[in-house]
Amino acid sequence: MKTRIAPALLLIFGLLASAPAAAQETTKKKTETVNLFAAGKPASVTLAVTKESWERLQRNPFIFTETSVIYNGKRIDGAGVRYKGNSTFGGRGPHKSFKVNLGYFGGTKKLHGQSTLNLHHPFKDPSRVREVVSYALFAEAGIKAPRATHVTLTLRVPGIHDDFNLGVYSLVEQVDKKFLGAHYPDNDGDLFKIEGVGDPFGESRQRRRGGQRQPYEGFISKEGSARGPALSYLLEAVRRGDDGDLEKHLDVESFLHWLAANHILANLDSYTGMGHNGYIYAFEKNRFTFIPWDMNEAFGKFTYGRSQAQMEGLDIFRPFIRNKALIDRVLGNKSWRALYLEKVRSLMKGACSEKNIITKIQAANKRIGAAVRAEEQPEHPLAEFDESLDTGDRGIAGFATRRARFILRQLADKDAVADFLAKGPQRGESFDERREPGRGRPAFPFPRRGRPDDEPERRDDDRRPGRRP
Repeated sequence: MKTRIAPALLLIFGLLASAPAAAQETTKKKTETVNLFAAGKPASVTLAVTKESWERLQRNPFIFTETSVIYNGKRIDGAGVRYKGNSTFGGRGPHKSFKVNLGYFGGTKKLHGQSTLNLHHPFKDPSRVREVVSYALFAEAGIKAPRATHVTLTLRVPGIHDDFNLGVYSLVEQVDKKFLGAHYPDNDGDLFKIEGVGDPFGESRQRRRGGQRQPYEGFISKEGSARGPALSYLLEAVRRGDDGDLEKHLDVESFLHWLAANHILANLDSYTGMGHNGYIYAFEKNRFTFIPWDMNEAFGKFTYGRSQAQMEGLDIFRPFIRNKALIDRVLGNKSWRALYLEKVRSLMKGACSEKNIITKIQAANKRIGAAVRAEEQPEHPLAEFDESLDTGDRGIAGFATRRARFILRQLADKDAVADFLAKGPQRGESFDERREPGRGRPAFPFPRRGRPDDEPERRDDDRRPGRRP
């Protein structure tokens, strides 16, 4: 005789059996929704590296070596760490930028949804806030940008760096498939990082290397992207196509939005100045958009050999240094020039207004003040941090104020606006030569060592057996 169980009892048993799993799922979701990049007191991050691994890192600075990561007391073993950066790699002693891959050596794959930690040293930024504030301004302006926050970074290498407090660093979100999926209709498009010096969109970037033509020099493919049709179509449209052809391969409006914000923030360590830094991503119909990256020298810190006064006076009607093929093409169109000015005006009333910028600078300064004062052997003197809110030449707040007021004066100049709309950017200096004469040729501070940041990692012949490369 078969025993029959009432439907009500089956329902009860099912609920009881699924309760632990449901609780686990709830807990998992709750854990993954923690925002690593939320503004607040800087989180504590420790890189615990064996002496052997540390020595290996010094020999091969851009190859991952094993580390443990301790984030606010939570320990993650089996992670990989390497140095990153170009000019930032030349920082004093251990004060350098680091990239951490949490699952590189078989450890926990993610921390609150993030698999990569970009720990950026505040190179040339005594305020420590330029990068975090800049990304926040981009995001508020509606520009797709990585999230960023402050952390305190400690280095633990037995016998070499015994819990050495490196100080306040920026934790910056990785531009990867997770980022793309959060901001775009899909994350399977073509992603490239702009690297090198010059103009990757110009003809001059093509040169021979090893007997092979390099048509895409200055672009590093990311996330499995191929140097294929999408990028070649854009380059061809910039160099030889008409405006209609260019619009097929470039989201012109979003590009002008990025261009306006980037120039307002006087960020010349980008495509507009050095011709590098930043990502381009093509999603639907192969139309590329710009994604900002590496903002530690925004607010006039990358001077291109000029004075701070000249950086404050960067010409809003000529938003680039030297010729930049892509900007030349876009601003060669009168309707697009008008749209660019519309973007500048809108930003100056909203996200990039003097009031909003100063508010964000002050808030960030307040959040990190105690952590800055606790730094051991700080890279930047404490006095320079205290000056960051001053209205003087060294203070980021003073620079932001004078920069905003200069732009507003330019926008109020009806003759200058009319001339720009009629003729486009004129040849000559992008700096305000009326404020102070130029000081010669721009400086190129990049050390010729290592490789560009984020180039696909090479195999480490010194890795442990059985470990993934």
